[in-house]
Amino acid sequence: MLEERTALRPRVAMLLGSGHASITNQLKDKVVISGEDIPGQALPSPILVGILEGMPVAVADAPLASYEGLSSSELAHPVRVLKALGCELLILTAGAASLSQQIERGSIAVVEDHINLSGIHPLVGPNDDQLGPRFPDMSEPYHRKWLEISRKVAIDAGVPCARGVFAAMPGPSMPTRAEYRFLRQSGADLVGMSLVPEAIAGVHAGFEVLALVGVTQQVISGQSSRVSIEEMIDAADVAAPRMATLLVGIAAAARQHI
Repeated sequence: MLEERTALRPRVAMLLGSGHASITNQLKDKVVISGEDIPGQALPSPILVGILEGMPVAVADAPLASYEGLSSSELAHPVRVLKALGCELLILTAGAASLSQQIERGSIAVVEDHINLSGIHPLVGPNDDQLGPRFPDMSEPYHRKWLEISRKVAIDAGVPCARGVFAAMPGPSMPTRAEYRFLRQSGADLVGMSLVPEAIAGVHAGFEVLALVGVTQQVISGQSSRVSIEEMIDAADVAAPRMATLLVGIAAAARQHI
């Protein structure tokens, strides 16, 4: 499939829910692989292979969230295709709400751990040992090396960036006040409706995983949690160029770390 289209062999996979357009526009020697060209189960969107800051990368849109009706295997499939292309680092991006005073709206947060409350687990069902182990270790799903690299890239670029624990909820409704309170008490700093199933599939497949989220709202204890969609879109517009800056810097750093 890939061998027939380009001599590039991507080392970094980017499954992007945020920053996708900016990154794809910066790719050099770009080749588009249609979702229908993937053997077996088709992908919902194409994969773009190209050069970003001297690093061969494969970039795809994050799959639709589980609330759109996708199964756990459908959410895991793009991750497994990217691994089959030979990629070693998987970068995931998404939007999220901050539950922390220190993680502000419009900033970028690096996920250091997660709480899976989505009701979705991509490894349910028979295990294919060729894809990964039956019981993968999830004690450190987000690779510490890439946590540190991404933080350094952010500092050097002047991008507001914190670390936090991400809680995945099923959606599509926003959490209630009681659920926000529960999430804070359980140790969550961020909450969103995606990302975690793909991270689990990435660990299972043998990826080093890095997850970045653009903060679209800040829900502080004792304050109203009501936020309009328009305000969330405005915050996402602020976070998007910051996300792209981080992704470019991480791709440059990857030349020395993969």
